[in-house]
Amino acid sequence: MNLKSRIFGQPWEHRDPQVRAQAVREGHDDALIERIGQIAEHDESPLVRLTALQRINNEAFWLDARLRESDPDILAAADQFLRRSIMRKADPEMIKERLEWFRRIDDPDWIRQVARHAPDTALRAAALERIDAQGFLGDCYATERDNDLAAAVLARIEQESTLERIAASLRKSNKGRARAVDARLRELRIASGQLDAQVAPAEALVKRAEALARGDFSGSRKLELSELRSEWQGLEQAPEGLARRFHGAIAIARRALERPDSDPTIPTAEAPAADPPDQGADQKLLAVATRLEGLDSTAQLDPGEAGQLLGDWDRAWSHISAPTEADRLTRERVLPVLKALQRRREAHLQTPDRQAQQAVGPDFVARVDQIAELLEAGNMAGAQKHLRETRSAFDRLPRRQQTSAIGGRLHRLEGRLHEMRNWEHWSNNKIRDELIAQVEALAGSEQHPDAITAALKSARREWQRLESLEVLPGDKRQHAAPAGQWRRFQSACKAAFEQAKPYFEQRSAVQEANLEQLKRFLEQAHQAADDESSATDRLQELMHTARQAIRRLDDLPPKSRGSSAARLRELMDHLSARLDSEFEAVEKVKRQLVAEARGLTHVKDLSEAIEQAKALQARWQAAGRGRRRIEQKLWKAFREPIDPLFEQLRGKQQETQAEQREHSDQLRGLCEQAETLAQCDTAELEDARGRMRGLRDEWSSAGRRPRSLEQRFERAEQQLRQRLTEQRRAARQAARQRFDHIAETIQAIWQQRQRGAVDEATIEQLPDCDAKEDPLLDELAATARRLADEAVSIDALAKQVEQNGQAARQIAIEMEFLAGLDSPNEDRDARMAYQVDRLAKRLGDRDRSTSLVDELNLLRRRWYQSFPHPVDQHELLAKRFDKCQTVVDSMTGKE
Repeated sequence: MNLKSRIFGQPWEHRDPQVRAQAVREGHDDALIERIGQIAEHDESPLVRLTALQRINNEAFWLDARLRESDPDILAAADQFLRRSIMRKADPEMIKERLEWFRRIDDPDWIRQVARHAPDTALRAAALERIDAQGFLGDCYATERDNDLAAAVLARIEQESTLERIAASLRKSNKGRARAVDARLRELRIASGQLDAQVAPAEALVKRAEALARGDFSGSRKLELSELRSEWQGLEQAPEGLARRFHGAIAIARRALERPDSDPTIPTAEAPAADPPDQGADQKLLAVATRLEGLDSTAQLDPGEAGQLLGDWDRAWSHISAPTEADRLTRERVLPVLKALQRRREAHLQTPDRQAQQAVGPDFVARVDQIAELLEAGNMAGAQKHLRETRSAFDRLPRRQQTSAIGGRLHRLEGRLHEMRNWEHWSNNKIRDELIAQVEALAGSEQHPDAITAALKSARREWQRLESLEVLPGDKRQHAAPAGQWRRFQSACKAAFEQAKPYFEQRSAVQEANLEQLKRFLEQAHQAADDESSATDRLQELMHTARQAIRRLDDLPPKSRGSSAARLRELMDHLSARLDSEFEAVEKVKRQLVAEARGLTHVKDLSEAIEQAKALQARWQAAGRGRRRIEQKLWKAFREPIDPLFEQLRGKQQETQAEQREHSDQLRGLCEQAETLAQCDTAELEDARGRMRGLRDEWSSAGRRPRSLEQRFERAEQQLRQRLTEQRRAARQAARQRFDHIAETIQAIWQQRQRGAVDEATIEQLPDCDAKEDPLLDELAATARRLADEAVSIDALAKQVEQNGQAARQIAIEMEFLAGLDSPNEDRDARMAYQVDRLAKRLGDRDRSTSLVDELNLLRRRWYQSFPHPVDQHELLAKRFDKCQTVVDSMTGKE
């Protein structure tokens, strides 16, 4: 703290709030930094508190101020800071205070912003609790990062239109939340009586399954199929009509996943895992299968009973519009029983129908079974082929051999194939519409033209893949896509390509320019390779450029890439030959340097060997670079004889460094001793001064001394000298105070003697004097006792006091001359006489000169000897003497 601060106080403690605010804003004092937190909380001026808060700019302080303050400016500044802070990052340690502050905010727009974008989940939850707008809650549910908070928001949405909107937007981005919205919508509709609580879940699953079968789905279809089947099995009951619709859609979706893919670049979806046996199988089919498995023996059955059982099975199987995996497994399980029943019936049935069956033969039954299995597996191409062949063979049979059983099954399988192809066409048309939308979006996008071209190629491959799936073997038609769809697709592809066409034209121009640049480079490079004066670095640069050019052939027109590559290889071969010859010359020089380096082992003088090694190293660098592999070998051979020389030099340097460290440690020890002396007790200072002289002698004789240690030792000396100076100054001040006390006591005794009696208490104030300390003390004490002695005549004392007054006045005049101050008018003649007399003495004593300090000390002793003074003159004389004494002290630098 400086003198001004001690007198006037700190600027941040000023009475004027403006001054305090400026000091808080611009000050850098450590004391201010330490107290700025208290200023922000307790200063009486809102302006100063706001300035301190802005200087601290910490969220904890702003939160505390916002919850504690009432000043509108501070509240506004706190809100402004806190709004930025809470949106920047989450802070679990401050969330309680943040929530308390947020409850005081009434801005609806800000509350909505916090609900959408605040990093703290608790803040978003607090904001959402204060919002009732259904549409906004729906938007927050769709974008909310925390699942628990999203579930709480969904529970508050009761507007069906909002639920329908966000469900549609979430089906392509977040299937889990989309299903949660559907469940919430069903719950509301069931509660309002719009839906049957038992039928609604089944209807929802059927809609999802049919959408999956139509291709109206994005995401993992395999996962969706698995989830649909799992959720359906979890239903307690479902209407028969909904069950048929569900199983039919699932079969189409499963077949779509298992269909072969003609494009090897597009991964084929894996078939979903089969259900456990009997789980999800048709109940009627399962009942017939159970009755068949319960038969003890088919050999004992009547042929009519066997036929009846076979008919029950065929009717149950035909009843199923889309057999599931469980139905197929059930059929495979009872297939041996069905074959045994068929043999039993055919062996004993002597009817024209049996003869016709025998005429057809068992091959038709196997072929029809194979077609059914292909349809169940979703292989429409194989089923189409076998069905055509089987139908053709069946139609060629005589009329009497065409059994109704085989014909009926073929008819049903043809209908099933037709239905599956319709579903396939419907689903693929949805995919084609998606492809058209994607291609149409390319025309207005800002994608790179190469990306647009790649997307167009991918879309065309996908279109051809869909065509190959629908145009089956034997079909007369060549295209499955509707003509309108095909025209839209072609138009969208053309529009997208037209957007990229200017880029390709510009790229072609750039490629032509690159080709011209390459031709110029090849011409210049061949000239440099043929020029014998070309430097090695230039040849290597050309080789590097040629290698880069051959890696960037795609920047050239496609038709010129082959010839350009050939010309570049020819140039590189030419450059390589030139470089080989240059490298051989460099390597020859370096082999000579290796031989000379090995001769250094015979040089006895290490310094001379080191100088020669450095010269060889310089010649090595000047020789240039050779081939990397050979260069490394030669460098290793070159370093082998040189490294030991530098190791020896390094060893000597380390010895020198060790000696230097030891010398530094010795000097550091002297510094530490000097620092210890500088910090000794006050009573040991005089002794420390002598010991410091000894350390200085030892330090001076220590030889070379680092500058940092020299400064450290000098600081310790300076510290000791300063302490000694302060000790002497304190001793002088104590002595002066003692003399001043005795002089004032003498003056007081004289005043009491004039009044008639001397107070004993005043005499007791005289200190004990020791003549060995200063004879003047004894002299002053004797003066005091003489004044107090009543035996001494007061008239004699008065005459002596009058003389003392004249002496004191003369001393004051001499002090004023010494200090350079003016004397009073009444003493001007006396001062002039003193100056003349002093000048005469100086001229007479040329070799004798008294210092300013000595003159001051002499005048002080004379001043004390002049006591007591006349009462009416003492105060004025004392003021004149003290003023001069202060000035002279400042001139000498001693107090």
